[in-house]
Amino acid sequence: MIGTTYFLHYLSLGFYGLAFVLACLSLAARRVPRVVAPLTAAMGLACQIVLLVLRWGAGGHLPVTGLFETQQFLALWVVAAALYFVFRYQAYPFLPAALAMAEAALLFASIGPKAVAPLTPAIDTPLFLIHVATSFAAYGLFAIGALLGLYRLLALRPSDLDDGKRMLDESIYVGYILFSWAMIVGSLWAYLAWGSYWTWKIKNLWSWILWFYYSGVLHVRNRSGWQGRPLNILAVAGFALVLFTYLGLGLLFRTSHPLI
Repeated sequence: MIGTTYFLHYLSLGFYGLAFVLACLSLAARRVPRVVAPLTAAMGLACQIVLLVLRWGAGGHLPVTGLFETQQFLALWVVAAALYFVFRYQAYPFLPAALAMAEAALLFASIGPKAVAPLTPAIDTPLFLIHVATSFAAYGLFAIGALLGLYRLLALRPSDLDDGKRMLDESIYVGYILFSWAMIVGSLWAYLAWGSYWTWKIKNLWSWILWFYYSGVLHVRNRSGWQGRPLNILAVAGFALVLFTYLGLGLLFRTSHPLI
């Protein structure tokens, strides 16, 4: 499994890197057909999906524990969301930024342990799949939202159809729904494991802070005073909060959610 993991990991890195170059050339010179970069990125995404399925079969659980697997899952969602926007909104100008973020996540994943590890008894429950999968799907969409906010702050058009605001709304709204579901399932899991829906553990506290933050973003996103620059800054700052909740706490503190 280790050999296959290395092969598919670096193959997806190569496809995303090539897709990034092709996307930039397409935007700069228009000599490369625009569809080539998304198709190349889709091949990288296929490699990641195959790797996920193989590791799922080998471990008997969704492979989203530890630095390598969580970064893989995050990159998978970032690329999947970016490709969706390309085909729905012709977001070709946005593709290089999303691919750069996916490349960064996969390069960071490269330093993590790659062996398939069994779940510990505390997290070996059907709720694990729902809770963790929806969390990282939400993180991926919040990452896309932050990139879209950055594009808009820099006065760049992420879409040929000028649908940047709609793409930003979809990213944050769908991400919020998924993250809300993760929080509900996590609370139920805590009740079954420890007899309480709430514990004062640092990961729980910051996860709820993140949920309240995006609740506020959704509340103000259509108000006139928060349009434009304020909303874009909120989207970018929100992902900084995601990174601290996801990576910062796992690296700085001993938590019940090490690096997940």
